[in-house]
Amino acid sequence: MKRNVVSFEHLTSCLRSSELLLPPLSAYTVPAMMHHSSSHSHCLSKQVDGDKAEVPHTVQLRRSAFLKTAIVVSYLTYLEGQQNSRLTWADECQMGHCDPAITQKVFFDVAIDRQPIGQIIIGLFGDDVPIGAKRFAELAASQNGVGYRRKEFNKITGSYIQNAGLRSFSLTGGASDLVTITGGQSADALVAEMEQLDKKGSRKKNVRAAVSLVVIDLLKPPPKPKLVARDGKFDIIEEESRPDPNATEFAITIADAPELDSTNLVVGRVLKGMDVVERIASVKVVQDNSSSPYFQVAKLIGDSRAIVAERGFNKPYSKITITKSGLVT
Repeated sequence: MKRNVVSFEHLTSCLRSSELLLPPLSAYTVPAMMHHSSSHSHCLSKQVDGDKAEVPHTVQLRRSAFLKTAIVVSYLTYLEGQQNSRLTWADECQMGHCDPAITQKVFFDVAIDRQPIGQIIIGLFGDDVPIGAKRFAELAASQNGVGYRRKEFNKITGSYIQNAGLRSFSLTGGASDLVTITGGQSADALVAEMEQLDKKGSRKKNVRAAVSLVVIDLLKPPPKPKLVARDGKFDIIEEESRPDPNATEFAITIADAPELDSTNLVVGRVLKGMDVVERIASVKVVQDNSSSPYFQVAKLIGDSRAIVAERGFNKPYSKITITKSGLVT
């Protein structure tokens, strides 16, 4: 049912009059009583068969009574609109879209420029997203010697913050001591898990407070041909502009972020510490200049400077680090 809230100006004009003409209360719902037609002589009117008709029955109401009624109805309608536009996880559950069960909890202690700002506690959906949730827990606990400790948040937008994750799964940076982690060294297993959840229709969206792993890079430029010398001969190879995601970068949403739904796999949600997340989001960042025509032309022609500049967009000026992480016992 559409609700029409009387405007302040209209309410004021009605209150100036000595009588207010209203239909009997039994003839209208409360929203209909508040409906106003500016072209009619009465403050409130009813439409019959498409034509505006005089209200046959009138009652006189005191100004104070009408004022109270109008304010209450208008305010309740306003609150209803605010609640619908700010659905929480609990609201979604009442609507039949409950969260998956939380099977494990992890924590991050965060500092900005070496100054502690608080702790974030995250609940993981281990039953519904087993690979992604277990992988995230292992990284948070540094279970295999590598993890999120000392890793930086390198991107802040209006709807989410993002951690850079791991560059390598090696303890020393070489290829000889790669650690074993759930899902493997690439994001392939998590992409498959995302596709499976999509088929079931059970994949969680990136609503406020969601925690997700980056598994797909839709903005990655195509490979560029490069001429190289091998054994005295020239060969053409395909050079990648940047590596594919390794499913260790993660994002925490500060508002609904539908732009992440096609690239990120939600593995949990923030249980405590959204004030810390919002504190991170308030840090000043490098301005996103991707809408500039100069940047767009440079990127179109493959100018390497455009690629470097793009990596710096939305990067915080301050150093935001996870100083300590682990499992909540």
